[in-house]
Amino acid sequence: MVNLVIVSHSALLGEGVGQLARQMLIGDGCKLAIAAGIDDPQNPIGTDPLKVMEAIESVADADHILVMMDMGSALLSAETALDLLDPAIAAKVRLCAAPLVEGTLAATASAAMGAGIDKVINDAMSALDAKREQLGLPSPAQAGGVATKPAFQDNDAHSISVVVKNPNGLHVRPASRLVSTLSGFRADMLLEKNGKCVTPDSLNQIALLQVRCNDTLRLIAKGEQADEALAAFKQLATENFGESVEETPASSTARQLPAQVSGVVFCYSPAAPDVANPTTVNLPEEQQRLQTAIRQTLDDLNALTTLAEEKYSADLAAIFSGHHTLLDDPELYEMACEVMRDKSCRAETAWRSVLDDLRDQYRQLDDAYLQARYIDIDDILHRTLRHLSGINRALAGIHAPDYRGGRKYLPVHRVAVRPTDG
Repeated sequence: MVNLVIVSHSALLGEGVGQLARQMLIGDGCKLAIAAGIDDPQNPIGTDPLKVMEAIESVADADHILVMMDMGSALLSAETALDLLDPAIAAKVRLCAAPLVEGTLAATASAAMGAGIDKVINDAMSALDAKREQLGLPSPAQAGGVATKPAFQDNDAHSISVVVKNPNGLHVRPASRLVSTLSGFRADMLLEKNGKCVTPDSLNQIALLQVRCNDTLRLIAKGEQADEALAAFKQLATENFGESVEETPASSTARQLPAQVSGVVFCYSPAAPDVANPTTVNLPEEQQRLQTAIRQTLDDLNALTTLAEEKYSADLAAIFSGHHTLLDDPELYEMACEVMRDKSCRAETAWRSVLDDLRDQYRQLDDAYLQARYIDIDDILHRTLRHLSGINRALAGIHAPDYRGGRKYLPVHRVAVRPTDG
């Protein structure tokens, strides 16, 4: 049984949504509680964590409680209420990112029919699909965004939840380890955080979940090897996704630097090749060019991973391995092909458009650590563009103890440094 709590800044809005939702009720299959507005006649608009807590407690006689929120501080109040609740009750609660009105109606209808929590969330997150279709708008999956609904029914799948203890969350390296670990299982899988779901075969989609330290991450799986995948996921989380938490303190990334540095300055400023778009484009030829360039870039990254492992450190090698996983995402190629078809442009233009969009998504994330990963996207973009243009020269040799300078100092620059002879 799933009960619902409606959280809104406005008492009128909350009561109105509740009135609509009660039209969906069938028997005693679902209870509704409302926590809307604040007890201040002069300024009644707002949310109160205590009201939310009391509303949740009033419908806690269920297997799960789904909290629907309107915006902004409603989410903050709901999260605060979870901290105030008895842990046994808090464990039943799920916060839903669905739109308040449509999502609440869909969730109520589903819960009233006895659906489990995943199905209720699924229906709530899908509530705008009919409106999108009627208006001729693309679905979130077609638009390339984070999926917001599990694709599995309760009786089809199993799941397991873990708490991420990595100080910097699931950044590129631990996320890459997660992708590679789960890729070997014959099972359909989704990763879920706070009602948002992505497929764990896409490093870029995992990044958009913004999984931070102490976040709860759930793997949902069904299929022949679902149980094995869940066990591997649990074990990987126990191992902090292949990362030593002692090596990456969250409190500070600073390190002691020498008081004085001397040497020759080498300023490296790579320039992306210019691309002219002809009036007519051979689409199959451009798609093949892009496929070849991506394959060559993946080969580059494999070679850099091996070089870093042999000459430098496992941490540096893991960065290039993460780049490989990030690039080896079929969705990126498919999106570029779609741009080529829509704009009749060359592979370079389409690829730049797709990766620029991806870079901007990273830069807009709240997590500063993940924001900085836009540099990885730039590195991959420039390397692929060089292959597309036929400019495959290696980075100019830099002899230590030269000082490297430039707008960005990328991991590839580190492995380009050759120790001074003698």
